[in-house]
Amino acid sequence: MRIYRKAGHRTADATAKAADTLRQPLSFISREMIADVFNSQARGRLDISVCFTGHRHISLSDEEALLSRLDALLEALYRRGFRDFICGGAIGFDTLAAEAVIRLREKNPDARLILALPCASQSEHWSPADCNRYERILYLADQTHVLSPHYYSGCMQVRNRFMVDRSMLCVCYLIHMRGGTMSTVSYALQQERTIVNLAMPDACEAFLHGT
Repeated sequence: MRIYRKAGHRTADATAKAADTLRQPLSFISREMIADVFNSQARGRLDISVCFTGHRHISLSDEEALLSRLDALLEALYRRGFRDFICGGAIGFDTLAAEAVIRLREKNPDARLILALPCASQSEHWSPADCNRYERILYLADQTHVLSPHYYSGCMQVRNRFMVDRSMLCVCYLIHMRGGTMSTVSYALQQERTIVNLAMPDACEAFLHGT
């Protein structure tokens, strides 16, 4: 037998029980307190989040050493409590970083790969090989933010700031003091984020060893 309760009907007993469970009057939770909870949660993710920015073109002679430093850095960041890793999904360094996070997650399932895509058509003019790698990354990502359905002038910069604003630390591969990577690192510095440049092996070693 099913017992139905009329919509909107609340007995005095049910109200008293709810109040007793909360140990407070039912009006105790205010809008301000709810906002504080959400802000606290957002801050908590910020404190354990890393973003990546780097050049699209990386020479094959540099790639092996770069991957080795990248893997070592991600392991160190994970040990220091970082769990969310935000990538922009572009070719070049972004792809290497996303694939490194996937490798990290194979050993540490609570690590998360988060993609921040400037537009849905980002890969429209890429080669078939780059598209295949991109589709695998999309499939394996824990979370994906598509910031615009279409490309427009400035959408890459919006994506870059989106990543920095949601991270406490920025891992970069910066060799050329110009272009999108440089502007992203400059913005991260303005926001007082910690920067680790994988193009500087000595600085990476110092960071890994806490010096």
